[in-house]
Amino acid sequence: MDEKQSLTPIERILTLFTRVHPGEGRCVLLLCLQAFTLMIAYYLIRPVREALILTEGTAELRSYAVGVQALLLIVLIPAYGLLLRRVPARHVYGLVNGFFALNLVVFFLLGQSGQRFSFAFFVWGSIFGVMAVTQFWAFATDLVDVPCGKRLFGVIAVGVSAGAWAGSRFAAAGFEAIGPYGLMLAAAAVLCVAVFVSERVRESVPASSRSAHTSDGAESSRAGSWLGGISVIARSRYLVGIAALVVLLNWITSTGDFILSSWLAEVARAEAPQSQAQYIGRFMSDYCATVTLVGFLFQLLLVSRVIDRAGIGKALLITPLVFLAGYFFIGMVPVFALLQSTLIIQRSLDYSLLNTARSALLLPASRDVKYQAKTAIDTLFYRLGDLISTLGIFLGVRIFDEPRLQFVWLIVVLSVTMTLVAWFIAREYSRRFGDATDSRVDGPVVHGRHAVLAQ
Repeated sequence: MDEKQSLTPIERILTLFTRVHPGEGRCVLLLCLQAFTLMIAYYLIRPVREALILTEGTAELRSYAVGVQALLLIVLIPAYGLLLRRVPARHVYGLVNGFFALNLVVFFLLGQSGQRFSFAFFVWGSIFGVMAVTQFWAFATDLVDVPCGKRLFGVIAVGVSAGAWAGSRFAAAGFEAIGPYGLMLAAAAVLCVAVFVSERVRESVPASSRSAHTSDGAESSRAGSWLGGISVIARSRYLVGIAALVVLLNWITSTGDFILSSWLAEVARAEAPQSQAQYIGRFMSDYCATVTLVGFLFQLLLVSRVIDRAGIGKALLITPLVFLAGYFFIGMVPVFALLQSTLIIQRSLDYSLLNTARSALLLPASRDVKYQAKTAIDTLFYRLGDLISTLGIFLGVRIFDEPRLQFVWLIVVLSVTMTLVAWFIAREYSRRFGDATDSRVDGPVVHGRHAVLAQ
């Protein structure tokens, strides 16, 4: 029977966006649902986190909370590694997210009793935010093999984008209906749904698309340094490269946000001196909505095709090259509309293509790498980029007369560096794993050392 004729109706629809093999449709839909519910849970509490700390505290207190979060991650990463050495990896996703759901119930009860905990909740919510997406992609890379992940991750990530949008809309409506503490309880319930769906996902992966880890029941190494994922990264220049890419990415993103904010405030003073807050609010609403929409379209229509046809390594190079071109033109022609367009494309590519390609880089890796190293990269090193940017902005505004333009050229330099790091990662990926799929038969041709990343 022809393979196309054996596809289910859902799988035939999915072929509009990527190549799908028989039996993969149910797995894709369940993974999308898992990502969708997980992101709804996070975006239900994200505005609660902001509202509490800005009403019970101050913007200055908020900045301190970001620093405390980074310090806590230094402790949490080794603790997470210890959990992985004690608990089978297949149970980690459910345990971690079940723990977060229980935390939300505790916060709800504290809120109902009149306790004030905005600082602690902001730190907790920020850590949950970075852990939620990281745990999902670690779970997904642990389930499917390299060829399957390359073809389907772009479509699966649509669930992440759709969940973020839906969660934002539900939160806006829920604030008035059930209040901030009610949203905490609702988020806990949705998080439990995500855990439930994850158990169904494991059963849905067809044998032909299943990761070797899933098939053979292999578990994470029981031995390891007390530093957990940090030590796993330190033993591999490939993983050090990925960590450096994330630091540079967030350094660029945070600095770009500062350039946008400072320029926007100046534009608002000129365009609407009597209603600056409303002008900025409308602009940011339109800006965020456009980023979400463009990112969703990139994810749905382009990401799977680019990764499948160009390969993970080449796909990784696209975003830093776009950063470089965009900020170079802003430096040459400093026009606010050009900055706005550049940031929309940058953010959209970051959320869609770059995020998916970064997750796919670990498809051939061991469970220690998928869970411990990825968690360290997407939490500790992610926040390190924020801290470096904050320090740079603090110094830059005090040293330079025109700091905004200087920051633009700093981003150009950082973009060149990020491009070189992405090229190094792509070369290492090819050297270690080869071309993970044969374009004709889509079969695995991963080299024998495909689970070793300690060189």
